[in-house]
Amino acid sequence: MTGGLFFDFDGTLVDTFDDIIEGVQRARRALDGPPLDPREIRRHIGWGARRLMGLCHPRLDPLRPERLPDAETPVPLPDDEIDAALSLFRRHYAGLLLRRTRAYPGVPEMCAALARDGFSLAVISNKPEHFVRQVMAGLALTDPFRLIVGCETAGRAKPDPAPIAFALERLGLPAQRCIMIGDGRQDLRAAQAAGVSAAAVAWGLVPEAELIPLGPAYLARTVPELETWLRQAVRAAAYRS
Repeated sequence: MTGGLFFDFDGTLVDTFDDIIEGVQRARRALDGPPLDPREIRRHIGWGARRLMGLCHPRLDPLRPERLPDAETPVPLPDDEIDAALSLFRRHYAGLLLRRTRAYPGVPEMCAALARDGFSLAVISNKPEHFVRQVMAGLALTDPFRLIVGCETAGRAKPDPAPIAFALERLGLPAQRCIMIGDGRQDLRAAQAAGVSAAAVAWGLVPEAELIPLGPAYLARTVPELETWLRQAVRAAAYRS
């Protein structure tokens, strides 16, 4: 048994941000809101579409940017308003999934090589599973992956450890031989809570300076660096066990 590699999706394997931002802008327009600075939208990607649309709702515009809630605080809007905004976003985003979305250079080749060499690959995303599957199919990324876990697949989303625990059980892998790879705080926190090692990538949403204090076992600045470290880390874990 070689080991498991659990990849976040948005910002780790695939650059989806332009299409997500456009989906948010169209949903805001349907809610009679003005366009929002794309940098403001990017700040809220990664914690799930429901929170994204809650924090990007036009009703919270008077709070921007300083008085918006942090990642741990509930969005100060009624659930029905957030649900309505989420529904609008999903309807618009469904038509944008592959407009400008692309795999990061070198990622398809890395995943194919790792799978070919016996690693068990999974996607663990806070995106709905059906959207992940559509994007992966459209970009010909599906084949190397044994499992795809979306925000609803395990009942809870990252930073809760449930999606990682779900993947460990489904793939029959011990935590000590698995690594979570991601670009966000929620990825690293979920890994820590699930008892698996974590690697951070510097090409996604969160700046490198904010990732380092979160204590990843490794911070990759390029895809070749990541692949080399993953192979070494899983081999070392197998030797220790």
